[in-house]
Formats: sequence, structure tokens, C-alpha cells
Amino acid sequence: MHDRPNNSHETHVLVVDDEPETLKSLGDALVAHGYKVTTAGSAEVGLQAAKECRFDIVLCDLYLDGATGVQFAQSICRMHPHLPVVVITAWGDIDTCRQALEAGASDFITKPIEFDNLPFILESNLQRKKIERRRLSEERADVLFKAIKALAAAVDAKSHFTGRHSAHMAEMCLQIGRELGLSEERMTTLELAAHIHDVGKIGTPDAVLDKPGRLTPDEWHEILQHPAVGADFLADIEELAEVASIIRHHHERFDGTGYPDGLKGDGIPFLSKILAVADAFEAMTSDRPYRAASTWEDALSELEANSGTQFDPVVVEAAGRVIRRALGIREEERAA
Repeated sequence: MHDRPNNSHETHVLVVDDEPETLKSLGDALVAHGYKVTTAGSAEVGLQAAKECRFDIVLCDLYLDGATGVQFAQSICRMHPHLPVVVITAWGDIDTCRQALEAGASDFITKPIEFDNLPFILESNLQRKKIERRRLSEERADVLFKAIKALAAAVDAKSHFTGRHSAHMAEMCLQIGRELGLSEERMTTLELAAHIHDVGKIGTPDAVLDKPGRLTPDEWHEILQHPAVGADFLADIEELAEVASIIRHHHERFDGTGYPDGLKGDGIPFLSKILAVADAFEAMTSDRPYRAASTWEDALSELEANSGTQFDPVVVEAAGRVIRRALGIREEERAA
């Protein structure tokens, strides 16, 4: 796998094909059209690239070393639901193309490939995905938001230790988001994800959530499942596909040692990184069955100590500015 950097175009394409000549031809053609390109010679290498870096679109062959294009499309769509996947197939292989589309691929092209037409195919799929993201009307968004807040309250009510956890975390996320200059659309998505980030805990026994002592390996396994379980709950709601992805990855770590998919660095959705910092801070500064709450100062020190390993440094810096301002206001109120 290698990058071909090109500063004239912001669109980053992942090209996956196990035929070296085809892979090189596709990569060279796309670079010539001004795209930034990363190539992968197998499904395994392509999936690893998708874990480590954010791409705008994927172009892959239907028949790959180690997996079919259908299986590859399924895996990519689970990790990044809004990432368009265009599959390459032999002329006449309509049944397999249909399977790929059903698995989540957004389009297909046939061999022999007309390289001059590639930009039109890629751009049309990119635009289609953008339009899909805008389909959620204000009315439907309002209904979804109310339903999500109700569901979040039900999750928090499972434990008297987390009665307002989601609401507090949502407020923290919004403050960090404003500090980072997120758009209103991204702020809305962030708030939705924050309110419902723990929905997967609906299936976790109360005895595990409120256990005062050390968890057993089986109990830890149940806890570790909640991001993926929560994402699966929302997977069939088209309007919440991005929210589902953000929830799934809010326990990934910047260094790649998190869960459930071991994403790292830029491969982690940015809003998931904000959730991770806000979630950790809110948890540290709240009483839990196994420990008392930390001070805000100690919690901030812990975030900063884990910046670059557990947390994204950019998000930690923004959170630090938010927390220090809040601490300054507290001191002013005490002095008054």
C-alpha cells in the first residue's frame, strides 16, 4: 500500500485490486485527474487502510485476494456507513453486482475501464452521498431528536449512578464542538450521538452496570460490546447511519488499541473522538459504584496525560480550554 500525494484535489480515493498492473493503472489515472490516491493489493490491506485513514470514496474489484468485493463492501460499510464504494466487475456479471449493491456498494463499473470516465463516476457517487445526508428534513429531525432523548433517558435510568450522564455529556460535547468551530449540521449530529451513545447498555444487566467491585472477564465482555450493540440498534434507520457509526467508534483509541474495530488516528470518525473525551471527563467527575468522583482539575490532567495515546490531541486541547474557562468562572463565583 502506498500514497500518491497530490495537493490539487481534496478527494482521497482508496483503490483496492489484487492485480498489480490494474492497480497501478487505476492509481496513475486518478492521480492524473488530480485525486489523492492510496492503493491496496488485497482486501486485508484495504480494510487496514480504512481503519487508519479517512477516505472520501473507495474503488475496488469484485474479486479480491482473501475476500470477495461483496464481503469487502460489507466490511467497509459497517465501519463507515456514508463512505461510497464503487465496485469493478467484468461485463455481464450482473448478479454479483446486485449482491454488491445490496451489501452497501453505491455503484459499479465494468471492464474494460474507460479511465477518462472515472472522474464522472466518482463525482456522481460523491454528490449522491452528500444529497442523501441532506435528506433529513427539519420535521423528521425534530421527531428523531425527541425520540433519541427519551431513549437516552431510559438508558440512564438503568443506573442511579448515571442518571444524567447522557445530558451532561451532550452539553460537554457541544461546548467542545463550538470550541472547534463545527458547523451547525455537525453540531446537531454530535448532540444526537452524545445523547444516545450508551444505548447499547440497554442489553447490559443492571448488576453489571452497578457492580461496586472488579468485573469478571465475562462482565467486561458485556461492557465492551455496548458500542457495537448500540450501533446495530440504529443500523436500519437510514437517517441515523452516521450517528450509528459515531456511536460504534466512541471507545476507539487514538493509538489503535481501542474497541470494537481497533481504528486509529484519522481512521476514527472525528465526532467519535469528541464523544470519547467528553465521555471520559464526565465519567471521571461523577460518582461511580466503585469510586468517588475526581475533581475537574484531576480529570483534566488525566485527559492531557493520555493525549496522543487514548485521545486525539486536538480534541483534548479544545476540551482543556473549555474546562479551564469553566474553572475560572467557578473561582470568580466563589470569590464573589
